[in-house]
Amino acid sequence: MAIAKRIIFLTYDGAELLDVTGPATVFATATQIEPAAAYECLTTSVDGGLVQHSCGIGIDTKLISEIRFRRTDTFLVAGALQRPLLRAMNNERIQKAVRRAAKTCERYGSICTGGFVLAATGLLAGKSLATHWAANTLMEKFSANSTINPDALYVQDDRLWTSAGVTTGIDMALAMLEADYGAVIKAKVAKQLVVYAHRPGHQAQFSDVLAAQIRVEEHYAGLVDWLMNRLDKPTKVSDMASFVGMSERSFHRKFSALFAMPPGKFLENLRLDHARVLIEAGEAVTVAGNRVGFLSPSAFRIAFKDKFGVSPRHHREMQAVSSS
Repeated sequence: MAIAKRIIFLTYDGAELLDVTGPATVFATATQIEPAAAYECLTTSVDGGLVQHSCGIGIDTKLISEIRFRRTDTFLVAGALQRPLLRAMNNERIQKAVRRAAKTCERYGSICTGGFVLAATGLLAGKSLATHWAANTLMEKFSANSTINPDALYVQDDRLWTSAGVTTGIDMALAMLEADYGAVIKAKVAKQLVVYAHRPGHQAQFSDVLAAQIRVEEHYAGLVDWLMNRLDKPTKVSDMASFVGMSERSFHRKFSALFAMPPGKFLENLRLDHARVLIEAGEAVTVAGNRVGFLSPSAFRIAFKDKFGVSPRHHREMQAVSSS
């Protein structure tokens, strides 16, 4: 039987529970369904005992001062919203535990805003990292000597691993699993958990749909959903302008300023993003192109490659290899 690799989470009152349970589920599932994989997940805190998380759920934790770190351990710090995060950053016992772990463990890092706890110890100096998109500017102030990858889902810099958001901790855990036991086992776990088998760390945190929904003003409410429900239909800029009740000229100007691209380009990006999802789900390339409104296979192929850097057929082949 393989010797279990320990995944040690450090949490605290007010932390985001999914920062712990998301990655922990990846490692636990690997252990349950794959004989070659072996992990032991430990949840710790500086006081031990029950820790109340932001969702109101408390979990029992081990006293981190009693943990003797090993060279094969992975140590991860959970994130939180501002108030509990600031308390954690200023907690000297947490800082001491983080430094002790980083000195010994094979991997150390954070999920979401847990990177600020690492920053408070100086461990991010000179490092490349990811954090939540809304915290990028603030992280630049707390860790001025770091290189922040604003769009990355997660970043590995030698022994340091950092993820951008709550659910991207799952993506990072899958990448760690692949590093430990290979792509085949990672794909099995992803399939078991019904998650995307391979979202590379450099993939953007947002699709154009999510980015648009974050930026959208009340005046454009419903426009993105309307477009998503008619990707296979011819849609002109004048149609979009009519939907929001504006003149075409005024709509084009205001839309371009808000979304940093013309409305026609935005619609093309929505179509290509959805086409990629369809291809990753096993749809034939030509069918995927038709379903998002591309009548010409060559036009679809050129547009897809311009946006994603690979042809749709090559992208499909890469996904098949990742899941095999």
